[in-house]
Amino acid sequence: MIPRIRIAFGVLFLFVSTILNQKAAPPSDPEKDSQMRDLLAEASTLIDGKKPQPALEKCEKVIVSFKAYYGSRKEKIYCARTSAESLGYLLKAAAGSDQDTSREGKAIVLSSSWAEAYFIKAFALHDLGRIAESKSTIMLAIELSPWNCKYLCELGSVYQIEKNWPKAKEAFETAEGQASLGPDDVKAAELGQARRGLGYVLVELGQLDEAEKKYQQCLAANPKDTKAARELEYVRGLRAKIKSL
Repeated sequence: MIPRIRIAFGVLFLFVSTILNQKAAPPSDPEKDSQMRDLLAEASTLIDGKKPQPALEKCEKVIVSFKAYYGSRKEKIYCARTSAESLGYLLKAAAGSDQDTSREGKAIVLSSSWAEAYFIKAFALHDLGRIAESKSTIMLAIELSPWNCKYLCELGSVYQIEKNWPKAKEAFETAEGQASLGPDDVKAAELGQARRGLGYVLVELGQLDEAEKKYQQCLAANPKDTKAARELEYVRGLRAKIKSL
């Protein structure tokens, strides 16, 4: 009986040790996990297919993974799409221009995956009618990528919905100023988006001359920008009506 008891205790010990080791094992680095990119691609496809709930769930998986691995890091964490954007964040941290003085000079830059998960999640929440959550989520994306033109334009669009024209103007102006840091294949499109957004806000603020210049900049960069062409025509028509009064 004794040998059997010893064997039983030995098996039990190995089982418990295995469980404890599994629980103690640190999470894997999501930066090195291709599944994260796959989840984001799937979420984006679901958004395009008007399926926000499953898109939201996929984004959450990515966010949870990054939080588990990087959430306790002491460095300031940024996400960047290009080397220029990455360098800018590192210089920003080194210069001590972050509000969190405890992290001055200490920063790491990741790929855009974590921030992109927040960005797509914000879209999903918006489609689900959860506007306040969508706004707070896009701000989390911008916290990780403060110079991402795409995210800043989305924030500007949220402020447009709220009719908060000063904040919208600030967001689009920042987006326009940082558009040069974006990837080459989307840089022109994102710059056009920022300028059109700014033009729209300037119209709402009654600054028609400035709005006209902004739409002209859009067309100078891209003569096929039909949205800017329509808005420019609207601005000129509006000015003509005002003069006739």
